[in-house]
Amino acid sequence: MALDYRSLKSHVFAPERQAYGEDDCILYALGVGAGLSDDETVGDETQFIYEQGLRALPAMACVLAYPGFWMRDPRHGLDWSQVVHGEQRMRFARRLPAGGEVICQMTVACIADKRPGAFVVTQRTLSDAATGKEIAVIEQLNICRGDGGYSGGDAALSDALAVPIPAPPATPPDSIIVLPTSRNQGALYRLNADRNPLHVDPAAARRAGYERPILHGAALLGMVNRALEACLRQLPGLRLGELDLRFMAPVYPGRDVAVSLWRQPQGLALACHQAGALCAQGRAAWAEEEQ
Repeated sequence: MALDYRSLKSHVFAPERQAYGEDDCILYALGVGAGLSDDETVGDETQFIYEQGLRALPAMACVLAYPGFWMRDPRHGLDWSQVVHGEQRMRFARRLPAGGEVICQMTVACIADKRPGAFVVTQRTLSDAATGKEIAVIEQLNICRGDGGYSGGDAALSDALAVPIPAPPATPPDSIIVLPTSRNQGALYRLNADRNPLHVDPAAARRAGYERPILHGAALLGMVNRALEACLRQLPGLRLGELDLRFMAPVYPGRDVAVSLWRQPQGLALACHQAGALCAQGRAAWAEEEQ
């Protein structure tokens, strides 16, 4: 089957509902490497991995009430074995509680034919089940490397994409935070939501063109979130309001990731490198704490 633009664009996803608690928050934090760094690098992260005074990392919103690896469903006509995470954009309306029940509604926002691949962007709105208040809006761009050319040149079957996430400044960064990863981090992170075998099965990784299983892009996003929390400790009254990340190259578990940060008026520009290669770039913006 080939990607069917009209079928995929009009697909109605049932709302996902999830109750979560301390164990879920701790599992997520461990999956994005909390506790692997020394305190001098990111400060004390006990608050993310210990139930006493537990806090949820904001980026955990991307795994709550997640529909799982839905692109594997044959109805969508996608070559799921060639799908990789391209971008993640998140807007946080308020802090994520360390427990509760949430509802998430997902839509396919746009599909673009970018030969030799196709881009599929989903938008998910995460809300508190009890109050209906919005917690976060999550946009995820997936690169479907085996589905380019589906439009047959018909412009009506290829949507315009959002403005690209900007590259960081050419000047030296204001700070660099080096974050270790564990060899089993991909296997651990996939317990949160995304069971794509690309992140655990060496044979699946080789079929997709990688030397061995790679880390989830969303796990790298959570690592960046940890670096940003270290910055926010110096900014009382502010919290993370936005986080955008564009993935440039695979990240391999077991190797350090260097997060470079540039101060900007309302937040930070950032870039991630592994073994000297650029693997992601993005931006973060601050918001005022709710009263």
